[in-house]
Amino acid sequence: MKNKEGYPDPTAGRAVREADRPPENVVMFRRMIKSMCTIFHLRILGKVTIVDEKGRRW
Repeated sequence: MKNKEGYPDPTAGRAVREADRPPENVVMFRRMIKSMCTIFHLRILGKVTIVDEKGRRW
């Protein structure tokens, strides 16, 4: 949250955090998969890649 000179820049920090945040449907999908694995006593081994309609990978 600091700029190039080292001074605090909270506005830019918040903007970058908001831009990097995955969409709500991706977050809900991850929660759903995690809940299903808990219910069925399963674990996910490895990375699960989700691709949205715009082609972005999460």
